[in-house]
Amino acid sequence: MKLKKSLYGFRLPRSFRAFKQSLKKSFSILHCNVRSLQLHLEQLETHLLDELNFDFDILGISETKIRTSSLERNLNLNIPGYSFEFVPTPLASGGVGMYINERLHYNVIERISNHAFQSLWIEISSESKKNTVCGIIYRQHNSPESFLKYFNESLDRYSNQKNVYIIGDFNIDSQRLVTLVNLFYSHCKVTTFCPPLPRVHRNSATLTDNIFTNNPEQHILSGNIISDIS
Repeated sequence: MKLKKSLYGFRLPRSFRAFKQSLKKSFSILHCNVRSLQLHLEQLETHLLDELNFDFDILGISETKIRTSSLERNLNLNIPGYSFEFVPTPLASGGVGMYINERLHYNVIERISNHAFQSLWIEISSESKKNTVCGIIYRQHNSPESFLKYFNESLDRYSNQKNVYIIGDFNIDSQRLVTLVNLFYSHCKVTTFCPPLPRVHRNSATLTDNIFTNNPEQHILSGNIISDIS
């Protein structure tokens, strides 16, 4: 199995600054679990984005807590310079969103919301190279097998002849994480795995924030940024 691990580069917002110059011409993704986008949008902008001061291509947001029942309200969740797409959750937790840099040309290709997971997929067009598919998934704390089946089916649909990035909060234990990596490899033949964040409880531990890609040619720099948003 050819597993390429990314270079782990930073942990605090200030340590990110040393790497910004090398990232300017690269495809860049930031993922954040905000535990309610409506409550923490201002913190996301001021405590993280302003401090990082970097023009990311994609901002993936998990656990937005945008409820299906709240869609009739006029939600103002805009960030200047970005288009916002989202998938609501039918439950009290979950929901995903994606801020896409306005310079990118994209189409939404899938939205799914059920009691097991929420997912959003876009395809970014490029004239000079392969199109890029980017998906964000939040798995609820139930139905892990249903989630793995969906993950496998999604790779079937999107991994052929395209660069794929999958981000999200999978709430999955380390044993099933190995299954995810194997599924990704079986479809893409190579995978780059960016280090996840562990969430430790008294009786269990899960790996929550993950990024997968099938683009081994790209030099990848990744890290976990500590920021008290949620």
